[in-house]
Amino acid sequence: THFFDQSLFSSFSANPADIIMRLLTHNTMRNNTSEAKGKGFPLKITAVEVKVIDNPEAGATKRDIEFVKRMLPTLEWPALVQAATELGIPTLPPSLSVELAEDRAFLQALYHILMNVHLIKGMLTCPVTGREFPVTDGIPNMMLEEEECERVRL
Repeated sequence: THFFDQSLFSSFSANPADIIMRLLTHNTMRNNTSEAKGKGFPLKITAVEVKVIDNPEAGATKRDIEFVKRMLPTLEWPALVQAATELGIPTLPPSLSVELAEDRAFLQALYHILMNVHLIKGMLTCPVTGREFPVTDGIPNMMLEEEECERVRL
């Protein structure tokens, strides 16, 4: 069972360490400026370039499945569904059921989505402030000026 259409992406073989911006990474990112007031999540993705690591064994090992199972409680599921959709993967279910959380084929596909789908070039935009954070060569630039920080210590 395929949970997303692989034809939407260009595939290539590469060392996964060469590409940084995974959907798993995106799921933890927020705009922490004082202007966002703690509500700068989830960041909207505008993709210019997306790559998928061509790894047919992704998620196939017991270790990979356990990793995904342990990540499930920490994932912001609606944000992941939104991000996947913004990257051309509209097939994640809107909610996560107990049955899916135990379905090996689903967990393997989810591992692939979390770990092997990369935003190479694009923009992350705060839903509250509209602030844009560029992603270049797979690296998001989230640098803030000191006066923009939510918790500035004097």
